[in-house]
Amino acid sequence: MDEARRSLLTLAVGGVGALLASLIHMPMALLAGPAIAVSAASLWGAPMGIAPRLRNGGFLVMGLSIGSMVSPDSFDAVMRWPVAFGLLALLTIATPIAGRSLVPRLLPFERHESFLASAPGHLSLVIALADSLSLSLTRPVVLASIRLMALTLLVPLGAAMAGLEIGMGLPSSSVVAPWIWIAAQIALAMAVSPFLALMKLPAPTLIAGITVAAGAHLGGWTEGGLPGWGAQGALILMGSLIGTRFTGMTWGELRDSLLAGGVIVLLTCGLAAAVAVPAAHLSGLPLLDVLLGFSPGGLETMIILGAALGADPTFVAAAHLFRLLVLAVVLMLYATRVAKQLHRKSDGQGTAPRAD
Repeated sequence: MDEARRSLLTLAVGGVGALLASLIHMPMALLAGPAIAVSAASLWGAPMGIAPRLRNGGFLVMGLSIGSMVSPDSFDAVMRWPVAFGLLALLTIATPIAGRSLVPRLLPFERHESFLASAPGHLSLVIALADSLSLSLTRPVVLASIRLMALTLLVPLGAAMAGLEIGMGLPSSSVVAPWIWIAAQIALAMAVSPFLALMKLPAPTLIAGITVAAGAHLGGWTEGGLPGWGAQGALILMGSLIGTRFTGMTWGELRDSLLAGGVIVLLTCGLAAAVAVPAAHLSGLPLLDVLLGFSPGGLETMIILGAALGADPTFVAAAHLFRLLVLAVVLMLYATRVAKQLHRKSDGQGTAPRAD
């Protein structure tokens, strides 16, 4: 099946999922419903996938929608970010170390595999390191997909149970920006995105959209956001994209990894919550913002959920970008340390000679 047909089929499945989730009043139905439906279709062997250009278009629309929600209060809080970011750095370092110590006691995981499985992000780098250590390349993908899906479903549900108002999708703008300004923002974001990609930032199109829209609104150049149908349609696409992470997996592979995925989710989310509470207290930032910024989920998903829940999207985005930066350093240092240990063992220096 060609790319265009695969994308249309995926969006059709995602649309049905969004409709069914809306009928049962699921929180964030337009994100969670497509994620569930496309995941199930992928696991049943259906050819699910989103073309890169369509994916980037969805990221751009989503970024412009979220950027229009940024208020001057977001920048008033910037002076309080360093305290939270300091604790976030410690959390990012501690999470895989804790996983390396605790996970092998609960699951048949080797220590290196436990360290990588507990890393809150950077899947491509984790897979590369797993390959260099001759570990399973499938397991990190499955565990990361389970973690992202769990957060996509449980964060909105938990917010609703806590009494927060959360609808089917993103809050709709009361005013629609003039189309000429929307077109100008799209053009500028498309021009900025390649530079962010050269800087190796994750989701450069999403970040470009947020940056351009936030700048336009804070600068007073335009008011209002995108039409509701555009933002909510992009949300369905984002949910469908989450579901495509299960493409190529089978129900058996998922079943075999559910226990491990649950343990990893509890470990990473538990540590994130344990550090987020004092971080919010010490920094004076809202607890919701810090919880979403410290969560071990995907950058794109957490920014979207943050915007839907009324959190500060600039802090959530900055926190996840900072976490990924710290994690890249942690993973590379760990890989260097392991490589040196393996080199010493290969040279016969890893163990002392036994006496006869």
